[in-house]
Amino acid sequence: MAMELSVDFHFSSAHRLPYYNGPCFRLHGHNYKLQVTLQGTPNPKDGMIRDFDEIRARVWESVLTQCDHHNLNDFMDNPTAENLIVWMWEKLKPQLEGLKELRLWETPEYCVSYRDV
Repeated sequence: MAMELSVDFHFSSAHRLPYYNGPCFRLHGHNYKLQVTLQGTPNPKDGMIRDFDEIRARVWESVLTQCDHHNLNDFMDNPTAENLIVWMWEKLKPQLEGLKELRLWETPEYCVSYRDV
């Protein structure tokens, strides 16, 4: 029986979009929300797909410590939400077996998704 589980994260980052002709060209910040979804079958022994705390630790260690309260332009040329979520996927995929989808909100109204198809 395949199931999905999700863990939500919140972090704050600054960035500017150097190739955008609009207000986001200037340095500004966002309070992001990241949702990490894994797919798997619950272990018959403990009944879990993965330990929530293990997922939380791996995501913080792999990507969020580099993002939270940092300028994304320090390590990414064009830190759009689309580019940021691909960067996160590439870092997290080897760390989280069963990674199915990432969803990243720049604001409560604007979100991008990246998933294993």
